Amino acid sequence: MADTLVKPIQTVLPAFDDCDAPAKQTDPQVRRKVVRPLELSPYPRKPIARPMSSVRPDIESELAEIRRAFRSYRSTNSRKAVYIYLSKVFELVSRWRRLDCALKNARAALRLQANAPLMKSEPFAIIIFCTSDPEVVDAKTRSKWSRALRYAWKTKPSGVRLIDYIRSKGGLNECTRASRKLPNSNCFR
Repeated sequence: MADTLVKPIQTVLPAFDDCDAPAKQTDPQVRRKVVRPLELSPYPRKPIARPMSSVRPDIESELAEIRRAFRSYRSTNSRKAVYIYLSKVFELVSRWRRLDCALKNARAALRLQANAPLMKSEPFAIIIFCTSDPEVVDAKTRSKWSRALRYAWKTKPSGVRLIDYIRSKGGLNECTRASRKLPNSNCFR
């Protein structure tokens, strides 16, 4: 038995005497797939489509940008340098909030971490955890920064830079204290 089943080519020769012209094929499907003994269909099988995780590379690239901001913050000795990093975190979570995917993307970012602890579903804290060095930023610092960013997210007017707003309120510690006075509603649900 041959390896392939071949349908013969039917050729149509041109009506004129020019023998140099190539023969034209009339049947577009010349070869068919070999039908194996147990195969039900002669057509090639398509694999079952799995849902693509197109969010993952996007989240990884966004986290990489914030990690670069963290390295930039750590490479300087300026007291204002922390705002470089916190501004990037604030921009990312604010953009996700506008797209209504802050919690989903933050949880996905947490799942990308190797030994991720159980954390509250709070996007600012999760992004800070995922992009900072755990030896430098402990849980207490992460909580303070997260609380200050939540306060800024709830009260900062649009068009004002984060660093200007937080410094006008007295700094990170004052924003953290002021956030305790706000109603305890989760703004990301």
